[in-house]
Amino acid sequence: MDLQKFYPWNWFKHEQAHAAEAEQIPVKRSAGEAGMPGFERAHPRTQFHQQVDRLFDDMFRGLGLPSQGSRFAEPALWSGDGAFRPSLNVSSDDAGYQVTLEAPGMTEADLSIEVRGDALTIKGQKREEKETKDRHFYRIERRYGAFQRTLTLPEDADADDIRAHMKDGVLSLSIPRREIADSRVKNITINR
Repeated sequence: MDLQKFYPWNWFKHEQAHAAEAEQIPVKRSAGEAGMPGFERAHPRTQFHQQVDRLFDDMFRGLGLPSQGSRFAEPALWSGDGAFRPSLNVSSDDAGYQVTLEAPGMTEADLSIEVRGDALTIKGQKREEKETKDRHFYRIERRYGAFQRTLTLPEDADADDIRAHMKDGVLSLSIPRREIADSRVKNITINR
């Protein structure tokens, strides 16, 4: 039985590295301490939930899995920097990998897909409709803007044969698997 099939590949390694850099804050004091205007100390129950969320995120990161997010974090479709971030699914079978990305309201011309090394990057822009003549908006929930999703391809992914198609606002990428030569295995002879 090949246990390697059950080991989850960290597809989001590139995105997590970028997010970790963005989270770095050069301030040493914590919110709620004296001298931090505008911040009030959170309720102890909220602090407890945040600590448990951080504990699980650290555990998942240590196992090479993507962060599970937090109830107290920004929604998944809206990153903190104001960019639109569409959701995606990654699945596999013995023949290959399948990546599907939600792209409602976008066309093929709005999207760009490229592979550089082991990084598969999907870029796009969802444009806001500008028909606002004599119109008063009471609420706007639809998200617009540019986005970029970067996935780390597994070693057995055949980057030269990726196929993409779009139907009903869903971008689908088919990434076939290829046999990999196990050049990392080296037999060592025992000397007397």
